[in-house]
Amino acid sequence: MQHTGFALCLLLALGTGASHAQTLNLLTWEAYFSDEAIAQWEAQSGVHINQIFFDKDEVRNTILFSSESTRIDLVVLDPTTASVIGERDFFVPLSQYRNTPNLVNADPVWAQRCGNFSVPYMWGSLGLVYRRDKVIPAPHSWNDLMHPKPAMQGHIGLVENYVDTLAPAMILRNAPVTTDDELILREVFEQMQTLIPWVLTFDYAISFLSNSPDADQLYLALAYSGDQKQLNALSGTDNWAYVIPDEGSMLWGECLAILAQSSNKSLAMDFINFMNIPEVAARNSEILGITTANKAALPLLSEELRADPNLFPQGEYLHRLQHYDLNISIKNIMLRDRITSTLVELHDSQ
Repeated sequence: MQHTGFALCLLLALGTGASHAQTLNLLTWEAYFSDEAIAQWEAQSGVHINQIFFDKDEVRNTILFSSESTRIDLVVLDPTTASVIGERDFFVPLSQYRNTPNLVNADPVWAQRCGNFSVPYMWGSLGLVYRRDKVIPAPHSWNDLMHPKPAMQGHIGLVENYVDTLAPAMILRNAPVTTDDELILREVFEQMQTLIPWVLTFDYAISFLSNSPDADQLYLALAYSGDQKQLNALSGTDNWAYVIPDEGSMLWGECLAILAQSSNKSLAMDFINFMNIPEVAARNSEILGITTANKAALPLLSEELRADPNLFPQGEYLHRLQHYDLNISIKNIMLRDRITSTLVELHDSQ
């Protein structure tokens, strides 16, 4: 499975980066920090950033809970994970951060959600990416994914995630996205099985376009706001677009945390402080096409970016977006993991 191979690549990457005397090892999504921001930091500090990429939360967690985590200094992660494992003394608490005056720029909403062990970085929504030259008319509903047209068979992308994989079906049922109702979960599982013949991949769209020889066969995928910019860069086109379906969706947030066992805590704090300089945060957000959680950076963003309702949903759009439940139970997570793993296995066995 790609999961295993990708994790092995991560371990090999850790082995090369950790030997550098002035290096911070950052565990992150691919294309989540602009080259410009990294280059500016390295030029000013003399400290190299070794980015180790993951394409699934599960891969990230495998690394964090392995012996290789001793070589990780910083990690990008969701608020739920930050809070749950932060309580186990896994991360440096914010009360111990020093010389980080720019943290006052964090949006209070996301600062509260990232909690006592991590710093807000980016936020956005769950939605659909689609190729404008292949998906005509443009999708506007989760039904476009869950009840696809015949032309979409073998061209749909999902993700392997215990919440997001099931979210479209939950939203169409007006059910809480993180429900622990086993009857609803069973019904959604049965519905998702009928979608399997239409699915090209369960790999994250950016990873699929980066690594698969069938990249040009992906037309419509479950994805995250901002992904369309990287997909266009990877494909060398302007065909990819992003939309929040009419029925509403989820608001995600990503935080930065410093591992308690890092030997470079002070440097890691310096890096987080640097990324929260308003001008740096704004430019980074502009380049990536992802919404910054730095409130002082917002006035510095281009009018084009701030006017995009898919990046800055307002009014009725915003009311249709749910936050992820920070209190989802371990039992619920385990059941959902079994469901998504089974769906992937069914797909792989086709």
